[in-house]
Amino acid sequence: MSDSNESGGYGKPPKESQFKPGQSGNPKGRPKDSKSLKTIVQKELAGKLEIKVQGTKKKVTKLEAAVMKLVNDALTGNVKSLSELLKLAATYAPTDDTSGAETLPPSEEDQALLQAFVKRMSKKMNKEAPNDL
Repeated sequence: MSDSNESGGYGKPPKESQFKPGQSGNPKGRPKDSKSLKTIVQKELAGKLEIKVQGTKKKVTKLEAAVMKLVNDALTGNVKSLSELLKLAATYAPTDDTSGAETLPPSEEDQALLQAFVKRMSKKMNKEAPNDL
C-alpha cells in the first residue's frame, strides 16, 4: 500500500499535481477575439442591406428582409412559409383584446339560451341541495 502521508484516491489527486493557490486550470483562457454563435447570429441579423420595395430603395436589417421574404412567400401560396409566419404571428403579433364580438350585446337567441341554462342549473342545484336545514 502507499504511505499515509500522500493524499490520493478517488477525487483526491496527489499534492504535486493539484493546482496551487491562485493558479488557474486554464491559464491562457478564451482567446480575446472569439465570439459565441449567439453573438455572431445577432450581429449578422442586425446588419443592414439595401432592397427595393415597390420601386424605391430602402435600407433594412437582414432580419427585417427575411421576415418580408417570409410574408411574401406565404402570400404567394408557399405552405411552409405560411405555417412559419402563423407561428411567428401567434408568438409576437399583438392580440386585439377589444374585438367586435366581445363588445356587441347578446342577441335575443343568446339571451334565451342563457336563461334556459340558468333555469336548468338552478333546478339541478335545488335537487342536489341538502333538505335538512
